[in-house]
Amino acid sequence: MKKLIYTSLIAMLGLASCLNEAKKNGADTTINSAETPPTIPPPAPEEEKVVDLTTLETPPKYPGGMPDFYKFIGNNLKYPEAALKNKVEGKVLTTFIIEKDGSISDIKVEKKLGSGTDEEAIRVLKLAKKWEPGMVNGKPVRVKYNIPINFSILEKN
Repeated sequence: MKKLIYTSLIAMLGLASCLNEAKKNGADTTINSAETPPTIPPPAPEEEKVVDLTTLETPPKYPGGMPDFYKFIGNNLKYPEAALKNKVEGKVLTTFIIEKDGSISDIKVEKKLGSGTDEEAIRVLKLAKKWEPGMVNGKPVRVKYNIPINFSILEKN
């Protein structure tokens, strides 16, 4: 407890010393109560709020379900030449928002793989059909979604 009191006193003395030094150098150290304090931006309107999967009563659904979504990705994904040449394999972790109308927006790559794979993952996600939106209290909401996209080179025998 004594240590806390001493530390507080030292901090206050340091602050007072800085103010005195500033006054000597001609700085204005007055606090004007008429000045407008910095404003904190208001919270996002309810309609713009993004919900995570754990708080939904009904999660978003791709037409035909997740097997059809991964089938769509597999059918449309083109292995980038640079990735083939460099034998790059692995997962690109993507995030995106499923909007109230089911469209996908704000596509980002959270875990990059490189050699053109990140750009290809984004390209394919932009082609996807609209989802059925997630619901809270019977109303559609914006939902953040995470999807890993796997790139693996199949050997031909």
